[in-house]
Amino acid sequence: MDGLAASVVDGNGGGPVIVLVHGGMDRSSGFRKTVRFLSGSTLVSFDRRGYAASMAAGISAGVEAQVDDLMSVADAVTSGPLVVVGHSMGGLLALHAGRLHPDRVVSVGAWEPPMPWRAWYLSDAARQASNVASGDPGDAAEAFLRTMIGERAWERMPQAWRDQRRAEGATLRADLEMTRSAEAVLDFGQLVVPVIAGSGSESPERFRRSAATLVAEAPGAFGIEIDGASHGAHLSHPEEFAAVVRAVASRASDGHDTRPPRGDLA
Repeated sequence: MDGLAASVVDGNGGGPVIVLVHGGMDRSSGFRKTVRFLSGSTLVSFDRRGYAASMAAGISAGVEAQVDDLMSVADAVTSGPLVVVGHSMGGLLALHAGRLHPDRVVSVGAWEPPMPWRAWYLSDAARQASNVASGDPGDAAEAFLRTMIGERAWERMPQAWRDQRRAEGATLRADLEMTRSAEAVLDFGQLVVPVIAGSGSESPERFRRSAATLVAEAPGAFGIEIDGASHGAHLSHPEEFAAVVRAVASRASDGHDTRPPRGDLA
């Protein structure tokens, strides 16, 4: 659709369609392990513009344009209600989808969404990418991933994998600029959709603080912490991450009931 590569798992369990939104330097296949634990749900995921199989679609112009992409992909599957769950930058987009489309988005899950407009938030990965922002965008992508996955993991990756990730450097730069734009700033107190904020017990303090801030400021929001997980929980703890997705879906019927569903909630 308009150059965007999407994946649909057609569940038979009923309920709203669940849209999964990936973060910076990631792709929809990053949710593959999580999807295995979500049988019965209809799931939609897609490669955001400039990443993976959506490279040829160009780079999105900003937050609302990215939300438009999200909604267009979802509209191809259903005209009904949507549960939107995003990881990292995808979590910020999920929150904006809830702000812009409260008539369609019935609940939102955001895993450690970036909040660079807050004075205390600046990730090491974003800082590293920004340090090489004036040079080769591939260097920015490599600096970001070396920080996120570690030097050893980067060096172990096949050259073709590293070349593909470096090719996404311009998209990463656009993502980082987008999160720092005035358009990205979100008043969580104005959200009218139910929200769950996810975080890992081993995540850096700024990531855990972003989830805690969302819980404190979004009406009726609460948090789920995955013990032993860090920022990439959908990769390292897919079963537990799937439980977070199910909890977000359960809020679609709960509305703003502030009582957490049964489970490992913080």
